[in-house]
Amino acid sequence: MPLIGRFNCLLLIAFCIACVLACAANPNPLAPTPQIVAVKIKLDERSMIIVPVSVNGAGPYDFVLDTGCTKTIVDRKLATELGLRLAAESTIVGVLASAKMSAVEIRSLSVGGASVQGGEVFSAEHGANVASRVRGVLGEDFLRNFDILIDYRHMVMWLEPAPGSLAGSAIGEHLPLQFTASDRGELARTQPVIYGRIPEMGDAPISLLLDSGANQLTLLRDTLGPGEYQAEPILTGSFSRWVTSTATARRIRSLDLGSTVLSNLIVVGLARRTGVNWDGVLPTSLFHSVLISHFGRFAILNPSFPKESGDVLAAR
Repeated sequence: MPLIGRFNCLLLIAFCIACVLACAANPNPLAPTPQIVAVKIKLDERSMIIVPVSVNGAGPYDFVLDTGCTKTIVDRKLATELGLRLAAESTIVGVLASAKMSAVEIRSLSVGGASVQGGEVFSAEHGANVASRVRGVLGEDFLRNFDILIDYRHMVMWLEPAPGSLAGSAIGEHLPLQFTASDRGELARTQPVIYGRIPEMGDAPISLLLDSGANQLTLLRDTLGPGEYQAEPILTGSFSRWVTSTATARRIRSLDLGSTVLSNLIVVGLARRTGVNWDGVLPTSLFHSVLISHFGRFAILNPSFPKESGDVLAAR
């Protein structure tokens, strides 16, 4: 049976030197809008989350929501339409592919009423073979300013720019988010990574990127062990283009994420490339909702909320 896996720009730019330098050279943007915001989301033809994003007050435009991407990407044509000045183009080398991108300065980014001011994002051509007609990718450089709740059942995303109702009233197991240290020894808010175990593949914990820009559970390793078979070529891609990649696959009995157990899953194996410091990719779409608390540094899978948590969240 064909297996189609989708990896967004994370696999293109997340572990490249140019991206790291860009993040280090630009401090966090100014304080975001101080209120909880609910934003309607939709799914595209590849089941990627689409959110309405305004750039410098213009828009909104359809962007892919990608918790696995370190930097926001704006379509080159949109950057031109908005008069954004492009820096020199450079080739960004990533996990599975490379692409030509430029840095651009923006005054503001906003999703619904949730906004951050100023900062640097990337700009790239939107390839002709990319199915979704989105205008960009909303990455962790924006999302890290909020606690976020992605709710697939009600097709809504909640954003809160300070510790509050989302993280404070959510009921469920707190899974620690792992962060890497910068060259100055400081914790950097990068992609959200949690730990899990696949019992039939050993007792060692595996680090998994909690990724809204992927739709296939994936391990980055040369072999998946007993039961492995050669999968049909899968689609991997970026904002710029899609490519076919060879992969192996295996059915596993369970994936243990704290007390949460996902049963009878297909996992895809792709070869690990130099510079990748996590073991696999865990799609957020495997859950009916996911809370990512950037401030509390934890995630809750399938959280619930008490009635007394307030009218906004109680409506969920």
